[in-house]
Amino acid sequence: MNARDSTRLPTAIIGAGPAGLATAISLQQQGYPCPLLLFDAGRGLSPRIGESIPPAATPPLKDLLGPAAAQHLARHLVCPGSMSVWNSEQPGHNDFLYDLSGQGYHLDRALFEQQLSQGVDWRGIEHYQGYRLLRAESREPGYDLVFRTPDAREESVRAGFVVDATGPASVFARKTGIARNLLDEVLFACARFTLPDNSAGLQHSLIEATANGWWYGARLPDNQMILTLCSDRALIKQQRYQQPWAWLDALQQTTWLRHQIPACISQAAAETLDILLRPAFSSILSAVAGDRWLAVGDAAACYDPISSAGITKALLQGQQAAAAMVQYAQSGEGTALADYQDQVFADFNQYAGVRRQLYHGETRFWNAPFWRRRRGDIKDSPLART
Repeated sequence: MNARDSTRLPTAIIGAGPAGLATAISLQQQGYPCPLLLFDAGRGLSPRIGESIPPAATPPLKDLLGPAAAQHLARHLVCPGSMSVWNSEQPGHNDFLYDLSGQGYHLDRALFEQQLSQGVDWRGIEHYQGYRLLRAESREPGYDLVFRTPDAREESVRAGFVVDATGPASVFARKTGIARNLLDEVLFACARFTLPDNSAGLQHSLIEATANGWWYGARLPDNQMILTLCSDRALIKQQRYQQPWAWLDALQQTTWLRHQIPACISQAAAETLDILLRPAFSSILSAVAGDRWLAVGDAAACYDPISSAGITKALLQGQQAAAAMVQYAQSGEGTALADYQDQVFADFNQYAGVRRQLYHGETRFWNAPFWRRRRGDIKDSPLART
């Protein structure tokens, strides 16, 4: 099939998180010849892991947000770097001050995605909210897609090209038979707090490793703070970290973090807390591009939040995917899609090396089950899912 045959049909971008939004904006910026349809299944606005971005995310954000970038970013909190207790009793510092890429930010995640979504709407891209993909079937010269609409109807769409931006579920890829390979899975027990107006400090991201996992804390806009314990399913069930009293007890057992956070958090009453559980995967599709489709962001590959790279990856892959799709539409050859896949695979391999170095670098709890599982010393879960 000649790729030009499919230019008569619209391109469907399924998923409207950072990766899907970045892809849509980048396609329009790069002069993509096909009409764009963006389908958003809708998500709750509960706290999500990855509320902070490093300076590496600033250049693609400026490209995507355009002249309004500075105004949009000013509504988030500047993050000067991170402080971490990792393989040492003394905190280490990773400062962004001299990073030439720009500043890091603590995000209001809902506002951040709203800002990107406004960029899509401003460009006139058709945006369908509340549409959930039910079925996908390859049919020349594209795909037949069936969505569940907000009013519970089934609606069919013909698309000449499909972008899977549906997050770790990789809904389109999985419905077309693409396997997902799992390297690891951790589970986050999260709580969100409202801070007093006079709360000071807390500008850095805060990290502390413990025997049963690692803690992450960050202040967010509007006097909010998120605290999360990264552990795994077995330990969270065993230690009952989904229960507020057990979660607070584990927080009190930290040697450094508990002294960095406001007393209103460390002394919070258990009955006032809601602990949310959020899985985080290290995984990648066995193929991230194929005949008239590709995957971006977490739909293509998921990174452990210890890498601090999830949102940055989503933005950069959206731009890279758009460039590959423009070239594919112009040339009619799949070389650009294959090159995109090679880049995603190479990036994941590099991430896997960084992840291995980080988890092997914490030696104080070498024999603890959480750290043994991250090193692969305990083989109690499959390494691949299909």
